[in-house]
Amino acid sequence: MKKIICMTVILGCFSVATAVWAAEEQQQPPAPAIAAATNLAADYPRARDQLPPVPVPPASQADVKATAAYIAAVDVYLKAAQKYIDAATNDANRVIEERNAAIASANQALDQYNAFFKIDTKK
Repeated sequence: MKKIICMTVILGCFSVATAVWAAEEQQQPPAPAIAAATNLAADYPRARDQLPPVPVPPASQADVKATAAYIAAVDVYLKAAQKYIDAATNDANRVIEERNAAIASANQALDQYNAFFKIDTKK
């Protein structure tokens, strides 16, 4: 009888310890999500939000009016896509220019630091 009571107490202690451990684990704040570094103040405009709907072809080429409208819609879509692509390329080039300016500025600061402490980087 004493063995049963002792085993019950031991199992009860393990159950309480497990419950306390699980409660402590749940109370800890979640680890912060690691976001990609960015300097953008806002989200970049998505192509799908900037472009018109993708044209849908007519059921048949026999419908001349619908086919002509489809050709015109594809032309409008491609011009809008090209405008977005050109603007995105210009934006990317501007980002690269600013990145290169930051690199040049950092290198200049490092050169001044090395000169101040008379650190010879060429060995």
